[in-house]
Amino acid sequence: MKDILIIDCGPSLAEVTKVFGSAPEWIMNCLNETKCNFTWIKPYDGDQIGKKHYDAWIITGSPRSVYENEDWMLYVEKELRLIKSSDTLVLGICFGSQLIAKAFGGKVQLNPNGWELGAYSIELTDIGKQNPLFLGFANNEIVYESHQDCVTQLPDDAIELAKNKKGNQSFTVYNNFYGVQFHPEFSLDIIKKYVSIRKAKGVPVDDPSIPESINGKLILFNFIKLIK
Repeated sequence: MKDILIIDCGPSLAEVTKVFGSAPEWIMNCLNETKCNFTWIKPYDGDQIGKKHYDAWIITGSPRSVYENEDWMLYVEKELRLIKSSDTLVLGICFGSQLIAKAFGGKVQLNPNGWELGAYSIELTDIGKQNPLFLGFANNEIVYESHQDCVTQLPDDAIELAKNKKGNQSFTVYNNFYGVQFHPEFSLDIIKKYVSIRKAKGVPVDDPSIPESINGKLILFNFIKLIK
């Protein structure tokens, strides 16, 4: 059985969690047929990663920004650098992706192209088309997004796997770290709830139509398959 550490980087919107639960629960539900053993920690509440070896880490999104440099964020960054040469695989989602980029010298800022909120297509790079993380993905696949920060400069050793007009959508670095800016754990109902809440608060929506993401969850399954 594969041991997976889920690093929860902050509670989702209260209006969302009240109805759907939290991101770690969505991830575990997506992967409930993979025979994995999950450990769920909350560094923002003081939880430590500890010395146990995990086959993989999954770092969630967050309502915070990585450039706020809160102590718990810097702690997770340090722990990421410590496993740089290990056999532990890491998948960062949204904020988690940005945290990986920042930990290894990349830059994260407010996206100069504005919010990404709703359903967007992404374009795989030539290397991305060959990367097993995107096995089964078509080019211009629809994914779900809810963020205003983005990676504006990848780490020097990173390889871009996917992008769109808003910026980077996925990268890999040091062979064991993967970042995706989108949310493979979101269902159609969850992204509709996010869009409804944030639109009501004045966040612009590029396209109010939200088609279903057919293969978004493949990212999670493909990531688990990468574990040796």
